Amino acid sequence: MTDTPTSGTTDETPDDSTATPATGDGNDLDAVSPDGSPVAVYLALPPGDVPDLVHAAVRPGGSIVDLGSGPGRMTRPLAALGHPMVAVDDSPEMLEHVGDAERVLADVYSLRLDRRFDGVLAASHLINDPDPARRAALLEVCRAHVADDGVVLVQRLEHPPTAGVGHVGPVEIELELHRQDGSEFDATVTYRLDGRAWPQPFVARAVDDELLATEAAAAGLRFDRCLDDLRAWCLLLPT
Repeated sequence: MTDTPTSGTTDETPDDSTATPATGDGNDLDAVSPDGSPVAVYLALPPGDVPDLVHAAVRPGGSIVDLGSGPGRMTRPLAALGHPMVAVDDSPEMLEHVGDAERVLADVYSLRLDRRFDGVLAASHLINDPDPARRAALLEVCRAHVADDGVVLVQRLEHPPTAGVGHVGPVEIELELHRQDGSEFDATVTYRLDGRAWPQPFVARAVDDELLATEAAAAGLRFDRCLDDLRAWCLLLPT
């Protein structure tokens, strides 16, 4: 799911769960990921203060795996802050831009690296997938890759979003809601940049504290607390 307001560079993509090095020429900014996320837009979106939030939660110099990294909006600044980074995405065009990090071309929902990290980053509202089996798979991947004394950081939508238009850096983002049924909703996010527009329909489910705690516990994780005033970033700890 995209960082703003939701969707994803890894959603709806089958994978054999085998991680392979990323390849690709990285020169086509017209490229989109398998779910339709545009490379040019994700390169233009600024990281904001999230890297500092993650940096404060992970031990100094701790290793981090960035699930659904896209072109490295979080990977690059976290590497600059001293964290050895592994960027995982299912789009080779996205991975070509991650910079100083190990790149892994794979589906994050079935990832198996046989390695543990001090921090596992699940940004871009991956946890808001409407399929409970997919949410469970994501949390199991997080638990499988976090060290026993490490942390998992999950970005979520706690409530269905409000339709409207806003800006994140140079990117205009418009959200249209088509249907809402309790916590689940259908919507279209349209990105506009440099006179171009990329509409991206999606279905998502809001994830509140109770649901996140319950599903995290099933994967061997404990919901500890929210890290920001908007309650979008949640800290999970291994049990």
